[in-house]
Parts: sequence; structure tokens; C-alpha cells
Amino acid sequence: MKLQFLGGAREVGRSAVLVDDALLLDFGLKTADPPQYPVGSLRSGPAVDAEAVVVSHGHLDHAGAVPALHGGTPRCPFTEEDVRRLTEVSETHGYREPFEAAGHRVEFFDAGHIPGSVHVLVDDSEVRSTSSSRTGSDDTEVRSTSSGRTQSGNGGTRLLYTGDFHAGGRGQRLVPSSTARPEADVVVTESTYADVNHEPREAVEERFVESVRSTLWEGGTVVVPAFAIGRTQEMMLICAANDIDCYVDGMGVEVTRRLRRHPEFLRDGDAMARAVSNARFV
Repeated sequence: MKLQFLGGAREVGRSAVLVDDALLLDFGLKTADPPQYPVGSLRSGPAVDAEAVVVSHGHLDHAGAVPALHGGTPRCPFTEEDVRRLTEVSETHGYREPFEAAGHRVEFFDAGHIPGSVHVLVDDSEVRSTSSSRTGSDDTEVRSTSSGRTQSGNGGTRLLYTGDFHAGGRGQRLVPSSTARPEADVVVTESTYADVNHEPREAVEERFVESVRSTLWEGGTVVVPAFAIGRTQEMMLICAANDIDCYVDGMGVEVTRRLRRHPEFLRDGDAMARAVSNARFV
């Protein structure tokens, strides 16, 4: 199995890993000024010619550049038509339901990051590429052990791509922590906060609530910029649990409506319903 890191290596953002010159794991962008795209997109080196792309979750740093795989330039990376075409060829798959992509066996596991986020397990038993082609990116070749015994049981390599995840502790109010521990030969893991010791979530949440209440008591207004997917709904749940009035605008409004239709991906669908009742959508 050969891995090429087209982004997200030694940096935060534009996550993109190419497996065996055929299967992309995420294709995100880095929200700099101007935005930065993975190597091989928008004419930044040899074009990426993948057969399929698997997206771990819907945040921009992991999925924002997928429409650019159809072409584009730095001035116009992609158009609404590109996004529409992308939705026409996209497929959805559930947790622990194996499927085939670019000749590889792929299986999803709940990552506990946002609703629907996944760990991606890739098995190359059917594909054993040893191509040495390069794209100007970090290149790694992963080989089976000398005994030929790997977790796949038939001479292949099993790669676990974690994507963003949350494991251990209470986790978020919106989604439970990941408990999936699939067997793998190689793990490519998210490590943005790998060397950071965070305070207990309960303490951080309590301090946030106290700050909000103090600001409101003094006649102020609290504005919380948040990702539309996941973070906005987490803020709604915190506000509802602490009897704080909440106003939601932007793309978070539509995302919240969609999540209400899929309570199976939430920790507590009833709590989300109460948060929606507590919020005002503008």
C-alpha cells in the first residue's frame, strides 16, 4: 500500500491522503488568505487522478476542496454547477457497512466528532500497487510484515484513517465519544491537539456559561462564531441546558433542521428538540 500526503502533513488544514494512486481520503482546504488547496488541485503540480474520494466528515478542512477535483483555477476553484454535479455522483454509507471504492474494501466507524463523522478503514487485499510515481508531496509506502500475516488475514494491509475524532471522557452534548477500535496494520491519525492538555469539559463549559451570563447581566450581547455543522448545535444545547436565550443564523439554521430529521446520529434527540425550541432562528 502506498500513501501520499497531499495536504494536512505537518500542518492543520487541507487534509488529503492518496492511497495507491486511486483512493482519496478527504480533500479539504486551508482557510488562509488566499485559501490553500491540496497538492495536485488547481494546477498546483500534477493533477490528482483518483478513482474515488472518501470524505470523513463535512468540515471545510476535510471536504472543502472536493468540488475542485473537477478542475478549476485559483481565481475560480469551482462553481455551483460543480457542486451540483458532485451531489449527483455521491453515495452515502452507514457505519460498519463495508463497500468497495477504487478497488479497496472500505468500512466506516463512528468517530464521535460531529454527527455522521467517521473513522475510515481501508483494506487493500484486492489491490497491491507498488507504483513509484510521485506528485511532489510527502510519499510513504506501507508494506506487510515479513511473515505476510496482517490484520486483513489474506496478505493485504489494513489502514485506519481516523479523521477528526473524540474519544474518552464525557464527550460533547451533541454526539457521544467514539468507542470504535477496529484492528489495523497502520493508523494515520488526526493530531491537531496531540500535545495539548485540555481542561475537563465540564469546567470549560461552566466558565463559558458564567461569562455569557455576566455579559448579559451587564447589558451586553454575546456573539459566538461557530462551525455550522456540529459546533452551532453544541452551543444551542449548552444554552438550552442553562436557560440562556439563543439566536441562530447563517447555514447553521439549515444544518440544524437536517440534524433534527436524523436523531439516530445524536446523543440525545430529545435534548436537541428542546434546544431547537429554546432557540430563535433568524
